[in-house]
Amino acid sequence: MLNILNALLAFENLDPMNWDVLKPALNFLWQGLLAIFVVIGLIIVTVKITAFAIDKATEAKKQRQEKENEDENSAQ
Repeated sequence: MLNILNALLAFENLDPMNWDVLKPALNFLWQGLLAIFVVIGLIIVTVKITAFAIDKATEAKKQRQEKENEDENSAQ
């Protein structure tokens, strides 16, 4: 970690063709992109599970109301 900060703070050593300078930047890049994709994936999964639960609850409510209506009709 200290080497990365030293490389980033030493502007005179920044050379786009120097692998020792590019290596930490590319390391940060792939880790950051991976973290972004993982978070987006977790958000998508959470939304899908929530939508599934809402659909199930709505369907159960409809079935409960239909059963109550049938019970009322049969009681009359």
